[in-house]
Amino acid sequence: MFDKLKDIVTLLREVSSRIDIDVVAGKDAAELVGIADEIRRAGDSLRTVAVGQVERTNSWKGEGAKSITEWLSIETDCPQYEAQAVVLLAAQLQHLPVTQAALRNGTLSNAQAVEVARGAIVAPNTETQLLNLAKHVTVRDLRDATARVIAGATDEAARHKQIHNSRFLKSWRDPDGAFIIKGRMTVANGALVMAALTPFQDEIFKAARTSGNHERSEAYAADALMALCAKSTTKQSSESGGKATRPNAVINIRIDIDALKRGHTEHGEICEIAGVGQIPVATATEYLGEAFLKLLILDGTEIKTIAHMGRAIPAKLRTGIEERDRVCQVPTCDTSIGLEIDHIKPFAEGGPTTFENLVRLCKRHHLQKTHNGYRLEKIETEAGTEIRWAWRAPPDLRNTG
Repeated sequence: MFDKLKDIVTLLREVSSRIDIDVVAGKDAAELVGIADEIRRAGDSLRTVAVGQVERTNSWKGEGAKSITEWLSIETDCPQYEAQAVVLLAAQLQHLPVTQAALRNGTLSNAQAVEVARGAIVAPNTETQLLNLAKHVTVRDLRDATARVIAGATDEAARHKQIHNSRFLKSWRDPDGAFIIKGRMTVANGALVMAALTPFQDEIFKAARTSGNHERSEAYAADALMALCAKSTTKQSSESGGKATRPNAVINIRIDIDALKRGHTEHGEICEIAGVGQIPVATATEYLGEAFLKLLILDGTEIKTIAHMGRAIPAKLRTGIEERDRVCQVPTCDTSIGLEIDHIKPFAEGGPTTFENLVRLCKRHHLQKTHNGYRLEKIETEAGTEIRWAWRAPPDLRNTG
């Protein structure tokens, strides 16, 4: 069996080396990306289950490594954090044969398997639910669902305290001389950090878009951190003179109405900072200090009340749209910066400015919809409890392929 696998690898390398990528047509190159991804997924899944057997048999010992993570990092020349994730997933899959089978047959990617395993290990009865969810949502949405499963299956106060006790902020210089920051903290504190950075990041993004200088969102986030630090310094230096201002930190908290009344969540209920993660109910109203809070109170899947807790109060409708559409709503697009609100049925065609007819899109998809004839269509689901969209190209593009 191993000889056959080795022959396949040799053949794959030979075929790959013979492809002259410079003469491959664009559509063929796109197909090639998909083929390469299938190969990668097959390799990732085989590596993961093999690592599990190496750990069970202690075959990594005697090779000079202090742990199986270090052994895998050296053996496959991968970063320590990647090796650690593979080892953890391999251990979890020993108890999740259905998830392991889905990973090995290509139904799940490694990234999806990580999220399914995280939830199913804590709450085994949710494995099938998470596997089904993985078929039609992004990894980000699957991660959010897994976080809710874990929150529902564990004590929220104890989990919050454990994370707080393990908090840290580290900094060092890498071999290139760059300054690196790494931190860990509670979701509540993380939300305060991100809420403080977001206004700066949005302004930097808008300025870059105006100038035509496009960079990665991570680069804008780094610039936003520097702008926040500069603003803080300016504020301190001007306290004795001119009045300085800083952007409001805005945090959206989604909470089930029953959990709010009870004071804590029970299985299946939500109390989370939108786009960040789960928090205890008590934290929602007590721990977040002077941040500008918006409590979005849910009854089932419907937003019943939007309670603004802060100074400047924006329109309730915009709040609802921002909370519901935390990323661009075009399927597979995970852009979360610089989103714009758009009328699904254009305003010029009589489309109303209502919660149901508004959606948030990234700049690129908004332009395509407005000027290039693309359409966003709602797909009705059997349960009717979720919103799913289809992104339709104009007829001329569909006909020509």
